Amino acid sequence: MQQKTPLFRGFHRKLFGRPPVSKNAELQRGLEQADKLCLRQLGALLGGLLPDALVNFKAEQGDNSRKRIYTVMVTFWAFLSQVLDADGCCVRAVSRVQALFSLRKLPAPDEDTGAYCRARARLPIRLLIKAARFLADKLCPAIAHEGGRLLVMDGTDVTLPDSKLNRAQYAYPSGQKKGCGFPLMKLVGLFDLRSGAWLATVKCAGRSHDAALAWRMLKHFRAGDILVADRGFCSYAFIVALQARGVQVVMRLHQRRPADMRRGKPLGRGDRLQSWGKPAQCPKGQHPARHKALPATLPVRVVKVEASEPGYRTTHIHLATTLMDTSAWTSAQIAALYLRRWQVELFFDDIKTTMGMDMLRTRSPHMVVRELLMHMIAYNVVRHLMAQAEPLRPLESVGALSFKGARDRFAQWQWTVWSAPNGREARERCAAMLQTIANDPVPQRPGRREPRCVKRRPKPYQLLTKPRAQMRELTQRQRRCRAKPKAA
Repeated sequence: MQQKTPLFRGFHRKLFGRPPVSKNAELQRGLEQADKLCLRQLGALLGGLLPDALVNFKAEQGDNSRKRIYTVMVTFWAFLSQVLDADGCCVRAVSRVQALFSLRKLPAPDEDTGAYCRARARLPIRLLIKAARFLADKLCPAIAHEGGRLLVMDGTDVTLPDSKLNRAQYAYPSGQKKGCGFPLMKLVGLFDLRSGAWLATVKCAGRSHDAALAWRMLKHFRAGDILVADRGFCSYAFIVALQARGVQVVMRLHQRRPADMRRGKPLGRGDRLQSWGKPAQCPKGQHPARHKALPATLPVRVVKVEASEPGYRTTHIHLATTLMDTSAWTSAQIAALYLRRWQVELFFDDIKTTMGMDMLRTRSPHMVVRELLMHMIAYNVVRHLMAQAEPLRPLESVGALSFKGARDRFAQWQWTVWSAPNGREARERCAAMLQTIANDPVPQRPGRREPRCVKRRPKPYQLLTKPRAQMRELTQRQRRCRAKPKAA
């Protein structure tokens, strides 16, 4: 009979051995080590940009309350690395988890991707929204001495896999045959022009105009912001709603509003202070009560800008703005501010081309939302790395840092950060990675013109005009006969 006594505890262990450890306790210890390991990797990259809701997440009940290898932290880490990966498949994400766990001698998951995909589906959407907003707010604080945030907004389309669930919620493009195309998801994104941070986004399942989705973006604006947008958002009611929140706008004049520079009070050459009247009829898609509550008139400053390019005819652009102070904002400054609107096209190019969000991969609407939020987080992670690398740039370098270069360098350096034996070594390796990012600026190329043309010819395959199960492939002889019909 074993006698337990507070004396000679080490001697007692040598005689009778250690008490047996239950499998649940061993699994719990391994999961805690895995969570700490993934949290350390994210901390080396993001520092204090992780919200407490993610770091201290604990579910007492529900899907995430069970003890699994793919905890919320492990799944978030694997999902983020998958989105930042150039390939982005689930097999590589599972292999990355296996490699990380085996490096620390932890029980690695199975090669099957089913458990990982189910773990992604269990990620709480509210938790991802909190993480995305927390990271965006840290990247883009309201800077008092610069007059608040300088924002830009625009819309784009994202293609979804042609699955039954996606087709039930998202529509095909107009004129597309069923089973021959891909469903589209409409997006409107809000970005910060100074840091490039992706602040917010709204989506739509149907065919809707960008201006209709912009009303759902109002809650993300703050007093003192300046919004730069194209003519699609230049409406009477939307400008009034933004002014009520203390937001100033610089937009191109809508094509339906006459650009008469003879009206209003002159403020300078090509600069007029005009008074717009409330539309007589309620616009389509606007609530009648909201239209009735609009003021009768709206003072707007209209600026005429000459855009000249060598070899082309000089064009005139009319801008509508609520920046009335002519001493603080001259017409040239307003024109320069609107010309920065083109950066939003480059932001979408980084998201859709560099990060591969032009076509999402998930095949159900509830996973499409999670993938979209994770792309938003991953994009801001790269912007965070670029912001950290900005002070490390050589003095002689000019131009902005390369987004693609930052993402490619992270893909090559991430394993060195993960394999660090401790947090201090991981931060040192991350600092070396930031130095390589700082050494890769994009040179300034004024007047550069890149037409949207394809140089590589597509292969002469048939177009899918029927569902794939009903499509019949033509032989090579039939193709030649159809291409060159016999003369009568």
